[in-house]
Amino acid sequence: MADHVDTTTETALTVIAVLRRFLPAFRKFQWLPVYLDRAIWAILYCRTVVMGGHIYHCEDCDQWKFIPHSCNHRSCPQCGRGDTARWVERELAKRVGAPYFMVTFTLPEELRALFFGPQERLIHDLFFTASSRALADTLAMDKALRAQRSGFTGVLHTWNQRLHFHPHIHYIVPGAGIDEHGGGVTVKSANFLVPLPILREAFRRHFQSGWEELKQTPHWQKNKWRYERRGKLEPDPGVWDKDWGVHIKPFGDGANAIKYLGRYVCRSAISDARIVAIGDDDTVTFRWKDRAQQNRQRTETIPGETFVMRYLQHVLPSGVRAIRRFGFCHPAAKAARERIAFHTGKTLHIGPTLAEAVAAAGNTDTGDGIPHPPCPCCQRPMARIEGAFNKLPCEVRKILLTQLRAPPATQVTPAPLST
Repeated sequence: MADHVDTTTETALTVIAVLRRFLPAFRKFQWLPVYLDRAIWAILYCRTVVMGGHIYHCEDCDQWKFIPHSCNHRSCPQCGRGDTARWVERELAKRVGAPYFMVTFTLPEELRALFFGPQERLIHDLFFTASSRALADTLAMDKALRAQRSGFTGVLHTWNQRLHFHPHIHYIVPGAGIDEHGGGVTVKSANFLVPLPILREAFRRHFQSGWEELKQTPHWQKNKWRYERRGKLEPDPGVWDKDWGVHIKPFGDGANAIKYLGRYVCRSAISDARIVAIGDDDTVTFRWKDRAQQNRQRTETIPGETFVMRYLQHVLPSGVRAIRRFGFCHPAAKAARERIAFHTGKTLHIGPTLAEAVAAAGNTDTGDGIPHPPCPCCQRPMARIEGAFNKLPCEVRKILLTQLRAPPATQVTPAPLST
């Protein structure tokens, strides 16, 4: 299948076009860990013949269609739309009848260097642990919700509009929980969740104690030389005395908060629509919103290799989960969540959820358990053709080859799986 037609030009204003052009020069002077090598390979070969695919045929119209596989990598700008819609529908169906809040935790700039290096996975876990414990402890206070069992969902973001590294976690917090006697409790006001100074201090205290405990673990002591190979990891002592960024915003019934976070759950740091130009002088111009000026649209032009560096720093290490659920929002705590929903007056639905019903209604399934795309002519489900591509008639292969997107001209070798 080497003679396929390339339907994508290298001058296309896409993130993949930028990576194809500037990655070779970037890799000459930059060592990349294994998980970044795998991410690059997946993104560049996404929806190409290298990934394989499925062939479909409509017997009534004699139409042929080839659908290549996507990489389904979280950092790929082409993937994630379907996963995002399904995530939003699931979270909307799990809401309880209480006011919702979005609580955002942001780490000081002095601690952001800890996210790069062999210890990066441990620091990501520490960030989630410190912020979730601070939130749970504050919600249990008498001055707050008085919930001995609370629940919330956290989503990690690592970028800002200019693609700089800016780690922060958004928590969707329902203002309801279970008290020490097993009864349901809710917030007294839809505009107040917890005292902000107490939450900010708890977050700083939990992170500092977690950092000190992490350095005393046998695993850290054994690999200390690896962690400090790029320099001393001990942050500036003054960071423990400054105010840490914690923000609380009411969000009504939580629908808008879920839809807002849904745009970032399964999407990359920048979309193709924000790429303005790829200059002949090896620069990239992209569009960004200036939050300090009422979201005014601005453009920024940077060297191509700098754009690649900014983009790749937001690829999460292997094993790091960007979405984590706590308390009664955890999938294993369905009984507690339904109990709180009952106490807050939420109507309980028995049977399939709204998302499942919509998916079943719009699924063009022929009864074999496999979704089939509709025919572009008659809109009937197309039949999947099983077997090798080379066994198809020559005329059919010519039709399908015109539908394929070529792999990148620069060959990328994937990292070995055993590493």
